[in-house]
Parts: sequence; C-alpha cells; structure tokens
Amino acid sequence: KIWHGAPLTQFLSAYQFRVTIVALFDVAMLHSVRTSTLNGGHRTATFWTAVIGSTALQAIVHSLQFNAQMTFFASRVDPAIGGSYMTLLNTAANLGGTWPASVVMLLIGRLTVPPDCSGGGDGGEVVCTGGRDAYFPLQLAFSILGCVWILVMKKHVTHLAGLPEDAWKTHIGEATPQTNEIEIGEPKPKEKKRTESSKTK
Repeated sequence: KIWHGAPLTQFLSAYQFRVTIVALFDVAMLHSVRTSTLNGGHRTATFWTAVIGSTALQAIVHSLQFNAQMTFFASRVDPAIGGSYMTLLNTAANLGGTWPASVVMLLIGRLTVPPDCSGGGDGGEVVCTGGRDAYFPLQLAFSILGCVWILVMKKHVTHLAGLPEDAWKTHIGEATPQTNEIEIGEPKPKEKKRTESSKTK
C-alpha cells in the first residue's frame, strides 16, 4: 500500500493533484478550445490530450479522496451509534463538497463580460471585440487558495489522523467501573460489628 493505511495522507496527496495538475489540464483544454475555434473548429491533438487527461485525473483523484474519506469515517465511527455517527460525518463532508460548485458557477456568470459583436447583415462576417472570460482568473485564484489551504490545514489534518480511536467515541452506554473498596479476607461491616460484640460479651 502506498499510504500504509493512512487515509488522510491519501486524501491530502490526492487533493494536491486536484488543485495543481488537474487545474493545468483544465486550462489547457479551454485554451485548445479557443484556439480551435479561431482555426475553424479544427480539434488538435492538444485538445484531445487535455480532455482525456483532465477527465481521467479528475476521476482518479475523486475516487482516491472519496475512498480515503469513507475509510477514515468507518475506522473512527462509534459502534454505539454507528449509523447516526456515519450519517453525520458523511453529511458534513457532502455539504463541504457540494456548495462550492454553485458558488463558482455564480461567480463565472457575474464576472464574465460578453464581447460586443457587430456586422453579420446581408451575409457579412460578424466581428466580435472585447469581452472577458472569468474562467482563467477564477481557476488561478481557487488553485492558489487550494495550495494555501494545504499549507495551513495540513498540520490540523495530520493531528486528526494521529488521534486515538477512543477520542472519537461517545462512550454512550458504557458502565462506569466501580472499585471494590473491601479487601479480600477482610470481614464485612456487619460481620465486624458481630465479632466486636461477641468479644465484649
């Protein structure tokens, strides 16, 4: 095993690829789409390489992160409330991985400026000028934020991975051990009173 049974180490390693290599393939793919549009729609080898590389790496890192997440949750879940505990952890993880997509799509729509197009009358050529695509700056900004997250949060993730399994237990339903204060061989309190009274007699 590459990560030697350390699921959070696997999670961090996959995340590093996700915010660096996968992002570069996405940018290369979009750049090749723009280039092919200018060249009459001809798809180059760079385009197909970027498409295949981006799709394959995205699927690989997603599977690695999901596998690491489920392995870690399953190893830390408390058997006393197993189903509820697992549902709580998965719900928190799913919320953290779902809402960013909606925010990114909103930002792209708000920050993208469409080009000004003119012409096209009587079969003429349409000329478009200006415009701004928000994909490239957002991809760069979020990749930098992802790298900063790794630098800042890596020690906290490592700390969580190093916690003993007992630290994640709720201890619900466990009986508190009671110490027997009466030593073996020593008479019980009632027996003590009887022996003392017999001696006085």
